[in-house]
Amino acid sequence: MSLNAIMNSGISAMLTNQSALNVTSSNIANVNTDGYARKTVDFSAVSINGFGSGVEIAEVRRITDEYIAKELRLATAGSEQYKAMSKLYDQLQSLLGDPAANSSLTGKLDSLHSAFAALTTDPTMPVARKTVLNEISSFGVEANRLLSQIQVLRKEADSHIGQEIETVNNALLRIHELNIEIRSGNQSSRPVGDLLDQRDQALAEISKIMDVKTYPMTDGAVAVVTDTGHQLLDYQPRQLVYSPAAYVGSDTIFNQITINNYDVATKEVAATGLPLDSELTSGSLRGWLDMRNTELPNLASQIGALSAGVAEQLNAVHNENITVPPPAVMTGVNSGVLATDAHGFTGQATFYSFDANNNVLASHTVDFDDLGTNTMADVLAEVNGALGAGTLSLANGVLTMSAQGGAAGIGIGQDAASPSERGGRGFSHFFGMNDLVRADIKTSFATGMSAGDAHGFSGTTTLELMGPNGESPVSMTLDFGAIGGTMADVVNAINSNLGPYATASLDASGALVFSTATGYAGYQINVTENSSLRGATGVSFPEMFGVGLRYPADAGLGFTVNPSIDANPQLLATARIDPAGTPAITVADNRGALAFQELATASIAFPTIGGLTGSTVSLGDYAAQILAKSGLDAARADSLHSDRSALATEFQSRMQEVSGVNMDEELANLIVFQNAYNASARIITTAREMYDILIDLV
Repeated sequence: MSLNAIMNSGISAMLTNQSALNVTSSNIANVNTDGYARKTVDFSAVSINGFGSGVEIAEVRRITDEYIAKELRLATAGSEQYKAMSKLYDQLQSLLGDPAANSSLTGKLDSLHSAFAALTTDPTMPVARKTVLNEISSFGVEANRLLSQIQVLRKEADSHIGQEIETVNNALLRIHELNIEIRSGNQSSRPVGDLLDQRDQALAEISKIMDVKTYPMTDGAVAVVTDTGHQLLDYQPRQLVYSPAAYVGSDTIFNQITINNYDVATKEVAATGLPLDSELTSGSLRGWLDMRNTELPNLASQIGALSAGVAEQLNAVHNENITVPPPAVMTGVNSGVLATDAHGFTGQATFYSFDANNNVLASHTVDFDDLGTNTMADVLAEVNGALGAGTLSLANGVLTMSAQGGAAGIGIGQDAASPSERGGRGFSHFFGMNDLVRADIKTSFATGMSAGDAHGFSGTTTLELMGPNGESPVSMTLDFGAIGGTMADVVNAINSNLGPYATASLDASGALVFSTATGYAGYQINVTENSSLRGATGVSFPEMFGVGLRYPADAGLGFTVNPSIDANPQLLATARIDPAGTPAITVADNRGALAFQELATASIAFPTIGGLTGSTVSLGDYAAQILAKSGLDAARADSLHSDRSALATEFQSRMQEVSGVNMDEELANLIVFQNAYNASARIITTAREMYDILIDLV
């Protein structure tokens, strides 16, 4: 070997070991850096014409395990999904409070039942009456507060969605740029380990938000796809597009998240893209979506159903009772009923007029079974013929009863043996003649209509079947002027258009019930457009039958005591009509108060709604079921977060074992490379001394 070859070997060895020392020092410096993967140096012998000529660095290798990295990303997505849900559930549990506390829904109902129990002792006491009204109002305030705060939490979830989409978009563009640099580095044989670390950190950011996978492309670049296969990045990046809602209510329709193409040259995002919501299976984005679209609306529906049940039971009892002295006029709510409609009642109701001493002046019992299929106009005519023209009137869906012929007051009583009933409600209750409680929407959609009844609607209503992620596989427009005249025609039109996704039916109480087909659990009927009206009543098809996203959740909004009763507690109806009595009604009669008290243990049928299985229980027990289910859902989210977090921690630990920096190992390498560097320097020194000797010989 020539002296030149010896010199070159020494120089290559010194430079190579110097680079190895740089790599080792970088490892040591980044021992505590998150996302840093240790680097190792692979050496390669240099030979010229078969003779050894030194050493070179073949590769600065980044130590990692792609399988563990993949599983870590998926485990992280699962952990972050339930972390997001737990965050909102924690806030929700604070809102709901302790079920045993007086401030909770169950506590409010217990206080209300206690107030009714106190009222039975002496219904003449103004304080007892006012206490009852205050407790009803207190329940309404709590229901309204919870429903309003649920929408606030949905708005918070929606804001998180917007923020995290921005994070994903920035990370995707960063990965795209790093792909270009890594490809260029590999082509020019430059080290790219630090670039790979940066790319993995960007992938880790995305994996917290959504479930993603990667696959290799040419020259070290990677493509990014969702776990279900939607492309987020290949040779061109995509961007997620979403606009958070300005206002969130029970009927808010949120935009879907879309994956849109992105032009890196013009930095413009395509106007349309593929929907992403239903493709997400984990990640914090999935958690926020589930809370916003499913979990929180389900709870709102449960509270709405409870509020509707409370209102219906209070109004049912109040309509069976009468105030003392009796009112001269009773005006109902808009029932949507027309004078030409079949009356739809069974059983008997008695209509009374009273003199100034609360004695029965006149009465008339209507046997609806004997009336057969006659209309509401026939009912009005019969009562007016007996008690005086104008006693009953029906205008624009609102029934009014007025004292006529010198009478001082009026009232409506139920027959004890065969009470009147339509859709499960008595005559007075059905028309809301003496309601105690009011709400923003109807609290019962048992219309009492049958398949052969005229639907009475004009205009159109557009319905769509909407999934929990904004999917809409089918929609239809009901043109009431073109589908036939009966409710059976309405049901048939719905089924012929929504099938095979969903079916509608009219149940025994006249409520319109929608059932989704297998595979469409969690889908709901949404109303996108509506111009329908029932005659001159002003009641639309969705309002009449409770069709749309706001039903029954909004039954707890505007839940208040009838303002006239709230202003005058003496109007609280606690007496019953005694036709043979003199007087027929007395202020000391506590039979009505006892009926209110019995609501504490009365069993009420609640349907399956919002994920809460239907049951026949008391109002208090149903409220307890709501709180219990919410608590269990919160505990489940917290438990799943702990499980997924433990799994992610395990994968992180295994990755650290592979990629983490071991200080003992690096310090040992430092000594090895330092000694090799010194030895290389000694070779160069020896070669130089030999050159000096040769020169001296000359």
